[in-house]
Amino acid sequence: MEEMPLSGPDNTKLEALMLDIYSELVEDACLGLCFEVHRAVKQGYFFLGEADQESMKEFEIVDQPGVDIFGQVFNQWKNKECECPNCNRLIAASRFAPHLEKCLGMGRNSSRIASRRLARNNMSKSESDQEDNDDLNDNDWSYGAEKKAKKRRSDKNQNSPRRSKSLKPKNGSQNC
Repeated sequence: MEEMPLSGPDNTKLEALMLDIYSELVEDACLGLCFEVHRAVKQGYFFLGEADQESMKEFEIVDQPGVDIFGQVFNQWKNKECECPNCNRLIAASRFAPHLEKCLGMGRNSSRIASRRLARNNMSKSESDQEDNDDLNDNDWSYGAEKKAKKRRSDKNQNSPRRSKSLKPKNGSQNC
């Protein structure tokens, strides 16, 4: 490769190009630093490194037996209690999740009950919206009026003790 002489009009172009690259690098570094400082101030961790030693001793982690990391004595046999945010009761920590589930009505059974309630309300609303009130009590036309039919004796379990007692002949009569 041939080397080009760095004199004349090409030299000024090269200097301008070098100046552009240099200014681009300096601007990029300054902007990066400005963005880092701005983010640290916004997030609240900019001044964390400037604490004095006396205030830092207050927040040191304690590593001694019988105390927690803050240096407070704890009783491991005492039940930990949590306050329910809904009803403000004190509940043992081991029972907090089930209590909160029931208290807020968010559990499995609660959702089933709620869906039944919604279905029942929707059926009653659809029945009340009907114009012909004569058909409300007609089982052929109303969907919500269906009730469970009682089991007949023939539908019951044949092997139950009550069933077997009732099949025995009474007063000398014979069943064939």
